[in-house]
Amino acid sequence: MLKALELIGFKSFAGKTRFEFPSGISAVVGPNGSGKSNIVDAVKWVLGEQSVKSLRGKEMADVIFNGSGARRPMNSAEITVTFDNATRRLAIDSDEVHITRRIYRSGEGEYLINRQPCRLRDIRDLLSGTGMGTQAYSIIEQGKVDILLQSSARERRVIFEEAAGISRFKVKKLEALRRLERVEQNLLRLSDIVDEVDNRLRSVRAQASKARRYREHTTRLQELRTQVGLVDWRQLAEKLAVYESQIAALADQRGAAAAEAEGAEAQLVEAESRAAAIHDEIRRAEARTSDNRERIVAQESAIDHQRQRARDLEEEVAAHRRQLAAMSVRAGDLRQQLAETSRQVDEAEERHRTVARQFAESECRLTELDARLDEVRGQSQQCRGLLMEKIRAAAALGNEISGLESRVAAAAESRRRCDGRLAELADARGRLGTELQTLLARRAELEMAAEDWQRQAAAAEARVARLRASYEISREQLVRLQQRRSAISERASVLDELVRRHEGLSPGVKEVLERARSAPSGPFSRVRGLVADLFEVSVEAAHLVEAVLNEKAQHVAVAGGRELIDFLQSDAAQFSGRVGFLWLDDPAPANPPETIDLEGRAGVLGRADRFVQTAAEFVPLARRLLGHTWIVEKLPDAVALAQSVGPGCGFVTLRGELLTPDGTLVVGPRQGAAGQITRRSELRALNAQVAELDAQIGQAEAESAGLQSQIDAQRGQLAGIAENKHAADLAVVEQRHQITAVEERQRQLERQAAETEAELETVIRGCDQAEQALAAARSRQAVVENEVAAAESGIRGFGEQIERLEADRQIRTREITEVKVGLAKSEEHLRSLRLSRQQLEDSQRERQRAVEDNQRQLQQCLGRLAESQRNTLRAESDVAELYLRKEEFSRQAAGLVRQRQEIEQQRASLRALAQRSRNRVHKLEERIHAEELGANEVRLQRSALAARLREDYGIELAELERQPAGEELQQRERVQQEIEELRRKINNLGNVNLEALEELDQLESRFETLSGQLNDLTSAKNSLQRIIEKINADSRRLFAETLETVRGHFRTLFRDLFGGGQADIVLEEDQDILESGIDIIARPPGKEPRNISLLSGGEKTMTCVALLLALFRSRPSPFCILDEVDAALDEANIGRFTKVLRDFLSMTQFIIVTHSKKTMTCADTIYGVTMQESGVSKPVSVRFEDVSEDGQIHLPPRDLAKSDESDDSDSETQAA
Repeated sequence: MLKALELIGFKSFAGKTRFEFPSGISAVVGPNGSGKSNIVDAVKWVLGEQSVKSLRGKEMADVIFNGSGARRPMNSAEITVTFDNATRRLAIDSDEVHITRRIYRSGEGEYLINRQPCRLRDIRDLLSGTGMGTQAYSIIEQGKVDILLQSSARERRVIFEEAAGISRFKVKKLEALRRLERVEQNLLRLSDIVDEVDNRLRSVRAQASKARRYREHTTRLQELRTQVGLVDWRQLAEKLAVYESQIAALADQRGAAAAEAEGAEAQLVEAESRAAAIHDEIRRAEARTSDNRERIVAQESAIDHQRQRARDLEEEVAAHRRQLAAMSVRAGDLRQQLAETSRQVDEAEERHRTVARQFAESECRLTELDARLDEVRGQSQQCRGLLMEKIRAAAALGNEISGLESRVAAAAESRRRCDGRLAELADARGRLGTELQTLLARRAELEMAAEDWQRQAAAAEARVARLRASYEISREQLVRLQQRRSAISERASVLDELVRRHEGLSPGVKEVLERARSAPSGPFSRVRGLVADLFEVSVEAAHLVEAVLNEKAQHVAVAGGRELIDFLQSDAAQFSGRVGFLWLDDPAPANPPETIDLEGRAGVLGRADRFVQTAAEFVPLARRLLGHTWIVEKLPDAVALAQSVGPGCGFVTLRGELLTPDGTLVVGPRQGAAGQITRRSELRALNAQVAELDAQIGQAEAESAGLQSQIDAQRGQLAGIAENKHAADLAVVEQRHQITAVEERQRQLERQAAETEAELETVIRGCDQAEQALAAARSRQAVVENEVAAAESGIRGFGEQIERLEADRQIRTREITEVKVGLAKSEEHLRSLRLSRQQLEDSQRERQRAVEDNQRQLQQCLGRLAESQRNTLRAESDVAELYLRKEEFSRQAAGLVRQRQEIEQQRASLRALAQRSRNRVHKLEERIHAEELGANEVRLQRSALAARLREDYGIELAELERQPAGEELQQRERVQQEIEELRRKINNLGNVNLEALEELDQLESRFETLSGQLNDLTSAKNSLQRIIEKINADSRRLFAETLETVRGHFRTLFRDLFGGGQADIVLEEDQDILESGIDIIARPPGKEPRNISLLSGGEKTMTCVALLLALFRSRPSPFCILDEVDAALDEANIGRFTKVLRDFLSMTQFIIVTHSKKTMTCADTIYGVTMQESGVSKPVSVRFEDVSEDGQIHLPPRDLAKSDESDDSDSETQAA
């Protein structure tokens, strides 16, 4: 129920104004322009209205009071509406719910529920489904009747949705659909991301494996080099430990010497302390002697004082004894006077008790008379109450008889209506049965089509899965090829750069080559290049050819070099380093002997020049440099062949071991980077691999593109199939909904038929019961009339008896008054005697206290006298003791002087011992400093070693010092070989992506997270689809039930309001029940069915009222505001209108803004709104006779004066 409305600065309500709305019908009246409709706008606005046009303004700030001739504009407007929530219709655990809305001129606004800030959405959710929303049927404004009836069929269904309580379902459904759309978009994007991450994960796994091997090798290399450094570190640590042990031993000696010195110094300090203590004791002994002398003088003075005090106390004791004798004489006289006064008091008390007994007896008789009088009066009052009950019973019986007669007539009319309704329901059930059979057949056809599309979709999905698997395999192969090509390309780029820059050549060779490139003529024009650049060798044989050529691989080949020789002999031949030259036409070196042919011998692979490819111009050079050397498998083969063929031939093994023609054997790994021949051979091999990989990558890309095209085509087919399947599913679901709706309508019709039959039976029984009750009521009416006459006779008898009892009471009252006067005199005499006795007793007690005080003072004086005598004896004893102490103090002082002389001798010897110990400590500290210098030198060596390892490997040897020495540390040579092997393996790995390991962990974690999110999104999508289906099912059920209920109520109320006729509410055909519009068909009595837009103004209003009240009856709204909706009604229609409103007061509260005086007659409360001050609306007290026929308010002068006095205060409405 709407309980109260409070306005502050809203439109024309400038001050704080509060309207209290009780239950029933409340009318708001006032002239045009007084601000009545602003109350309606206030309710709409506080409940969340956002349409400025609906509030009759141009912007939202127009609702703020804009000022008047005497008032300034306000900066804000505030409305608070209070609802009675005792039934908990609103979902808040509070008996009252306060909703507040506030707006400022800056445009800012705020909402509050029970004084707590909230959102507009919270208010709408709170009111949703209650019939109290701004779009519901709780507020019908002037001019909105046509809008309700003439709006489109789809717009008109809003109030039915509110009545059915599904408006909140629609909001939830829209929100669920938006969430479903977002989930589907996220699902699509996430699927693409998961595919991308999966492809990247496969690529990174290969890189991570290579990085893992690289990290293992580098970690092992670091461990070995760290262990070698740790050996040196520990050796230095042992040397440092020797220094530190010597320092510790010296420190111990220094500590002993220092302790000896400190002990002597401590003894010296102790001796000095004792000397000072003895000196203090001597001073204290002298002080005690002086103090003792002063105490002797003081005690002798105290003895003289105590003797004088004893003489004074003896005189005071004699005076107290004389006073006690005089007090005993006066106490005897007071006892005689007290005995005489007590006797007089006893006599007066006896007389007073006699008078009091007489007064109590008179008062008791008066009380008995009053009780009798009250009893008679109570009986008279009971008789009067009985009479009133009988009169009311008679009136109630008259009303009951009238009501029963009306019930009998109404029951006959209800029976006729039930018979007609049963016939209509039978026809409707027949039509629905035929419609249901048609819908069932159509559903079977649609389900078969949906199953066929499902089979096609499953087949298409299987084809897509197979193609997708093939595509993934193809993509993995392509990624591997691309990774391999990238690694080879990077290695080839590095080698090409090294070859182009002639990395590893001496500066002199680089200078010669640079001059040859830049001089087309001259001494360097005949340079053909490096020997290494002239030969092409396979990768496998490159290191063998380099072993044979050795330094000659970096020599410069020259054709016809006479001019160059002349230049080299000149002063201009200045090079930055050594350069070797080989002349192509120089016949000096002999060619290899052709007679030595080792081909086919065991272990022989071939002659070295036969493993080289070069131009014809350089073939002699190749034979000259390599023709004397044979390539064999192992070193024993080379030695055996050299012994068999004799000098002149060299051999090189596959491991690079070289046996020269002169018998020199060269073994061991080559130092430094690879040579020019090896680099060029590897570069040629890498370029060939890149070309081969490019061809394979092109083939793999073509294969992947073909598979992707097939996948896209299959997905297009699958999308079409899915769309057709979705359409078929929707058709099946829609058909099921239609079947459900028809079945539900059948059940509703059956329920309505059963209800109508039950109603008919009830009407028949009610009619019989009403006739029986009517006869019984008439019989009881006669009996009650006889009882009323008997009660009136009894009341007259009780009146006469009361008059007699009151006369007796007046006589008894006069007697009591006389006795009361005598009692008062006796009480006064007794009080006087008691006072005299009290005064004598007080005097006697005072005398007694004085005697006791005098005796106490006498005893105190005697006690002080004895104490003074004791003090004198104690003082004399103390003086004798003080004289004895004086002699003892003199003997102690002489002994202390002798002790001080002995301690002075000890102090001199202790000073000499402390000086000797300090000299020894100084010498030991000098030796410790020398040892610390040696230890610091060792520490510097250790720091240098640790710094080198820290710079090379970033490790701290100090942290590894506690680790045990392994077996590797026992054999430094074997450790060094393993270090070289690890370096070779690391070099062979080439480029390594070390970030691949971290990226692999990140990708695996991300892939797992994304997969979980993908599953969550899929679950969320399925959940949202189930929620939407449930919302649709619940909404259809609730809407169908509400529509049928409202439809029946609308028909009945239309006939009640129009006195006949027909009306109906129908849904649009071939539409979903959740989307179909609602049409209203009305036929007033005596007219043909017509469009409601053709009805008259009064008929439209009455039809609107019938529709609203039908909604109330199906789902009652707590309140309804009607803004001048009765303006188009005549007197007769207003009467029927108000009668129907009265029938709904048990479920709804009405607030009517009206000008009609006939409408006001039905109101329980009337509120007046006037504009006595220009531009400012104010509530006033209104009586029914103050309102004219046209709705104007005419207030008496006294009310105008009261209203003027309250202009500056808050306004509070008063009900009339």
